[in-house]
Order: sequence, then C-alpha cells, then structure tokens
Amino acid sequence: MDCTGSMGSYIQAAKRNIEAIVAKLAQSEGYDLRFALIAYRDHPPQDQTYVTKKFAFTNDVEQMKRDLATLSAQGGGDGPEAVAAGLKATLDSEWRPDATKVCIFIADAPPHGLGESGDGFPNGAPDGVDPFEVLSQMSMRGICIYSVGCEPALSGYQYAKDFFVAAAQKTNGQAVSLRSAAALADVIMGGAIEEMDLQQLADEVVEEVKQMRAARSAEGGAADGYDSDEERSAAWVAIQSRGHQTRHMQTKKLRSKHAGAVCKASSLSEARETLQSCAPSAPVNRKKLSAASAPMAACGLGDMELGSRGRREKKKKGFGMGLMSRARSKDVHVDLADDVMEAPMARGLSLASYSLEEEGDGGSGRMSGSDSDDDFGGVGAAGGVRLETRALSFSQVGRIYGRQKNMGVL
Repeated sequence: MDCTGSMGSYIQAAKRNIEAIVAKLAQSEGYDLRFALIAYRDHPPQDQTYVTKKFAFTNDVEQMKRDLATLSAQGGGDGPEAVAAGLKATLDSEWRPDATKVCIFIADAPPHGLGESGDGFPNGAPDGVDPFEVLSQMSMRGICIYSVGCEPALSGYQYAKDFFVAAAQKTNGQAVSLRSAAALADVIMGGAIEEMDLQQLADEVVEEVKQMRAARSAEGGAADGYDSDEERSAAWVAIQSRGHQTRHMQTKKLRSKHAGAVCKASSLSEARETLQSCAPSAPVNRKKLSAASAPMAACGLGDMELGSRGRREKKKKGFGMGLMSRARSKDVHVDLADDVMEAPMARGLSLASYSLEEEGDGGSGRMSGSDSDDDFGGVGAAGGVRLETRALSFSQVGRIYGRQKNMGVL
C-alpha cells in the first residue's frame, strides 16, 4: 500500500473494513487465509521517512488491525514512488507454496525510471531493483497482480496506466479503475473469490492441454511449442462444454493504449524505450487536480493467503502490495496487499448502486443497477463493483493458462 500523502482515504477504508473482509472470506467462503501488508513511500531524498514497511503474514484479524493502525498517509516527493521496492518486498514475502497467491496493488503513481517528467530517479530507483524483472519472477511463482488504479490522479502521469495494466497482464491478473475508496473492500473480496474459483479449474485446464499435446505428438508432431492461443481456445471449449460456472468481478477496467507492448519488456530500460517510441499521449493539466488527489503511489492492502482449514503455518513476513494466493486442492492461500480487488462475489455480496462499462470477452455494454442487501455488515459495493456467477469465460481460461505456462507447468 502506498502510504504517501494522497492515500489517506484508502488506508482508512482498509482499517474500517478489515474485519468484514475476513468474515466474508474466512467464514462465508471458508478460506484458510492469511494477510500480509507492505507499505511503501519513496527513496531519500524524495522521502525521508521510509521506503517500505513490512508486516508479517497472519491469520489473526486483531493483529492485522494493529498493523493497519500504524499506517498514516504523508510524505512523498517527486511523483513516481518506490513501486519497485514494494513489489520486491511482495515477491520476498513468505508465501505458502501451494497457496493461491494474489497481490492487490493499489496505486496512483508509477515507478521511477519510466520517463515521467520531473522524475528524481530517471534511470530507475537508487536501490537498483528493476520492477519488470520482479514482475517476471512473480509470474513464475504464480503470484498474480490485481492492479487498482486510483483515479483521477493516475491519469495525471503519461505512462502510469501503461505500467499498471502491463503489471496485471504480465502476471495474469486484472487491472481495474477505482475512483472511490468506498469500493476497496469489495475489490479485495471480489478479486479473492474470483481467483479462488479459477484455481479450482487449473488442473482441468492443464490436463486438457497435455492431452492435446499428446495427441499431436502421436500424430508425428512435436509435444510442445504449439500456439498458445490455439491451446487455450481448445481448452476453453472443452471445459465450458461441461457447464462450469465461475464468479466474475464486474467493475470498470483500467485501460491503456501501450500496455501490450510494455508487457513484453523484460527490463525497465526496455519498457522506457518502448514508451518513448510510442506517440506521446495528450498531457494532463495537473493544476486541475485537487491537492487531495495528487499523484498517489501504488498501495496494497496487504497479502492474504487462503488455505485449507485445520492447517496452520508459520506466519510469513512481508506485507506486500496486495498479494493473494490461489490455492490448489486442499491448500488455498490468498494474499491481499494492494487495493486491487473490487467486487462482491456472488453468494451474498452487496450490490450497492453501480453504473459501469461491462467489459466481457466479446464486447462491452452499459450496465446499471440499484442497492440490494448483503451479508457483510454494511460493506457495500459502492463505487461500481459487483459479482456475477456465470459460465467460465475465455479470458478467465486465458489467465489460468498463462499462469500455468509461466510457472512451467505447461
């Protein structure tokens, strides 16, 4: 969680809603979860307080409340923040090996070194941590990122949205746009639930692809190296035909024109060159932004892990930018660290008034709705977040496939 001056409302939202989040995910959904928290600000001389603060993984909600109580929003410096350091601390957290791992990454400012004007560290953070190398390592570990872009501040930067959408794509997560801290709890709950639903289908996707490769090999072809789009399409058709339903978090997506190209970058310097070669987007008049919405850096609600009940493990260190672990079979871990998840999942999540662009696999359309009761004790989906239970989508299969491929399973 970015804890610079602009993030006060998100920190307060986390403090207010942590008990309701745990109640929903642990009691209603039955997850064995753990949270970790990583707060970050910036490197000296841009900020003289701290670069990162780490709080160990815990399944104790009272401990999580105490950890959150120590956080306040202040400081910051140039504009870009210590995003890379926060991601590195998230990667280095003590994740349970078989957990469902999700990083909730809430931010309103990019990392250093992307090419933003006024960047105090134009070549990257002084600690030498390359955020793109860290993202690749997170992907190989099966840690997916839910990037939550805090608007309108995020759009005040030229390349921030490109980075946050690319971070989600690179780790097979999702990127959402958030204009109100009121939706933070729903994002965390929604993201966790959707990821856990998908994890239950991971083995099935892997088996479909392996059978396809075996059949091709028997026909004289290579056993691997096939086009991933073809493989995931075939897996989706086969699995969907069995009638699987999953929960889908519906909220406004964070969009970026150049994220696809940035996602392919293996280093910060390569990403910077890619962005500089692109046609510059129209500059934003930051004078129109209020002081309260000054550039907010990425922030995370902490790491959360879900695992099977009855199994306790050593508390993990690291409080990252929103981590969530997806658990397989009996062990499910979900780590939430950044405000990236939005949406009350089906089964009793609040559906407070919403109006959003629905972005499905095949197009988009307008949606609107009204309030309905929920079982979260007042934690609502205010801010345009909701959950839908429906057929497994092509994009969901793509995320499962991409994660298994990056982890070396496929």
